[in-house]
Amino acid sequence: MNYAEEYRKKLITKEQAGALVKSGDYVDLYGYYSAGDVLDEALAERAGELKDVKVRLMRKHNGNWKFLEADPEAKSFVSMPIFLGPMEIQQVPQTCQAPIPALFYEYVEMYKKGDMRVDVGSRQVTPMSEDGYFNFSSTTAYGKAMADASRIFIAEVNTNLHPIKYGHEDRRIHISEVDYIVEGKNPVAVEQSDPIPTAVDKQIAEYIYGELRDGSCLQIGYGKVPLAVMSLIAESDLKDLGIHTELLSDALMKLYRAGLITGKHKNIDKGKMVYTLAAGTKELYDFAAECPDAYIAPVDYVNDPYIIGQNDNVVSINACLEFDITGQVNAETLGTRQISGTGGQMDFLMGSYRSRGGKSIIASPSTYRKKDGTLASRIVPALKAGAGITDPRMCTHLMCTEYGIVNIKGASMWERAEKTISIAHPDFRDELIREADKLGIWCRSNKR
Repeated sequence: MNYAEEYRKKLITKEQAGALVKSGDYVDLYGYYSAGDVLDEALAERAGELKDVKVRLMRKHNGNWKFLEADPEAKSFVSMPIFLGPMEIQQVPQTCQAPIPALFYEYVEMYKKGDMRVDVGSRQVTPMSEDGYFNFSSTTAYGKAMADASRIFIAEVNTNLHPIKYGHEDRRIHISEVDYIVEGKNPVAVEQSDPIPTAVDKQIAEYIYGELRDGSCLQIGYGKVPLAVMSLIAESDLKDLGIHTELLSDALMKLYRAGLITGKHKNIDKGKMVYTLAAGTKELYDFAAECPDAYIAPVDYVNDPYIIGQNDNVVSINACLEFDITGQVNAETLGTRQISGTGGQMDFLMGSYRSRGGKSIIASPSTYRKKDGTLASRIVPALKAGAGITDPRMCTHLMCTEYGIVNIKGASMWERAEKTISIAHPDFRDELIREADKLGIWCRSNKR
């Protein structure tokens, strides 16, 4: 049988795809701009008929989830997000969500070991190549592991996804490993425009920039502070930077084209920008597909702390929602309400500290505005009961706000309190000192 004939034999309709799901099944629809949209629509059409179907998903970039729209009270489907985005938060009440806490680099192993059962899985792929391969495009992450773990895997072909030429073997899947094929509406990957950094973001970026040196290997994501940092790099005389990062962005593409990223000092993957996801403009997606120095790999390689630590001078830069005076970080919940996920922050926190000369930086504005307009501190005496601890205090290293950057690694509780309070907004420092005293972690020798 040639590949074209095999393709025809495995091609099914949306209705046939939906019929493969049984009540009680675990379904995996992936996410980003590569979600299994055809199976999503097929599930929506069976709302009310199916019962107790657990649907695992990630943050979706292309529109709403149809199965959630069809079943707002979760009578047929239980949403099990690994990472939430705006779509998932808006669509589903907290009581109908069942988030999965997980370190990003462990996803592949969790599929392999059966910790995350998949009865039917689906995600978008590129059209098939002459040698019978579908490509996961620029959202490789854990796609191959999910497909391999699925009792039934349905590849949804999207003619608007472009294959990535350079990268790990698991950036693609052979037709012999695919159970069924569906053809969908071929959505175009949603483009993300750059956010505009505030004056506070720029001040935080100045402190972070001060931690960089020629040859630093960066993990830096998407957001206002990362963009401000990369703007400073673009205007600087830093040279020969390396990249080993979860997310490839337009800003990194521009630094590469400007000659600031060479990777010549990397110990592994020398000269390569290693990543597992790309998010940005069409120009970025085209760049990722063709650039020989952009190397996409599955998340169990990119985010593995042991792999990260093999490069020297790794600097990881991540954000958070709040942190307490002992260094515990919450980057995923508002109280008990899940609004994102653990993601890869902890992976790089551990990996960068393993690196010779490496540093991990958790950065955040010192305050935020409540709904009533009053100012509140992001540095708190202790995280509230039920808040997600994205990073435990024994793992945090450099903490940064617009008031400075402090190293709490190896510091005692009272030293941590003193250091973190020193970078809090001045209006909240006295209150934080009083609370630290009540908690018994403010000594007579502490600064007043």
